[in-house]
Amino acid sequence: MVLGRDVVTGVHGRIPLLRAGVKMRDEYRRSLSEAGIHAVYVEDELGAGIRVSQALSEQTREQATKALVRSFGDVPSLAARGKALPEKTVDELASVAELIAHDLSSADDAVLALSDLAAADQYTLQHSIDVCALGVLIARNHFQRYGHPAPLGKRSHNQISRQLTKLGVGLLLHDIGKLSIPASIVNKAGPLDREERILMRTHPQVGIDLLPGDVVGPLAKSVVRSHHERWDGSGYPQQLAGLNIPEFARIAAVADVFDAVTSQRPYASAQPAHVGVRVIGDGSGTQFDPTIVDTFRKVVAPYPAGSELVLADGRRAVVAQVPADRLDLPLVRVYTNESGQPVNPEELDLAIHPELAPRGGLAPAA
Repeated sequence: MVLGRDVVTGVHGRIPLLRAGVKMRDEYRRSLSEAGIHAVYVEDELGAGIRVSQALSEQTREQATKALVRSFGDVPSLAARGKALPEKTVDELASVAELIAHDLSSADDAVLALSDLAAADQYTLQHSIDVCALGVLIARNHFQRYGHPAPLGKRSHNQISRQLTKLGVGLLLHDIGKLSIPASIVNKAGPLDREERILMRTHPQVGIDLLPGDVVGPLAKSVVRSHHERWDGSGYPQQLAGLNIPEFARIAAVADVFDAVTSQRPYASAQPAHVGVRVIGDGSGTQFDPTIVDTFRKVVAPYPAGSELVLADGRRAVVAQVPADRLDLPLVRVYTNESGQPVNPEELDLAIHPELAPRGGLAPAA
């Protein structure tokens, strides 16, 4: 196979590990696996004409990465000295949030390529960017349908872009408090013990303490403080429940969990998008606000364009196109028979044949 896109590390300024157009070899596969790269894009006849939409432009992702590297690099020393982020840093992150919101304003409703497939050791950095992109995408659709929270319990359809920027700042900063916790705990492969769990649960408040009072607004702060609250009251740090959880934080909770499940982490392998969609759906009404989950399912496809899946009859296929009105029933390109033997590719519309919709799927492999 031939690489369809550069394989990057997720760190600004480093040359790609492999360039687009390179033919894959066994040693490349092994090296990528050792580097924590869990998936790559390839060019082949089966994928001819399939368009994979990127949520963010390369320029926006690069600018966001540079801003977060600068911002996050100072956090441990700031936290140790009881200092807050400088005002200029917050202003720069607000500019990045505006860029992300602008990118997504012209994107399809079902933006599918949310991650840049970075290595596990860049999880915290890229997670912040991808959670911001997904959260803004959910909020844009949600606010267009229902309006955004306004004073006196009302909702408004005015100045949605301004609200998305405020949310974006909170999403970029949502896990900033984790940077003051030892990496041995944050990246621990096994379950945390009681003391470690207690320490980990301090990160929302540590994050709030790092944010200057007059520069970061209350809406952005609500994301940092409350993105681990749960709809049924089982979350932390305040055990808020239902509508008592700020709406921005309810949106962040969905984006945070989906991206975590579908990202390569030091302690867990990336799961395919349909697993992430199922996790969010299963948490509706317990972990997550059901209305936010409903919006999420309208903008995130369980089987994105270019991904592989197994049809109900056992045939394997690659997703060629995802219709905006039926994200769960894409147009697919079938390339094996029921026994797994290769066949001449043929397209099948699952909207016409829903009985063949997949019961399971295949994660793309590097």
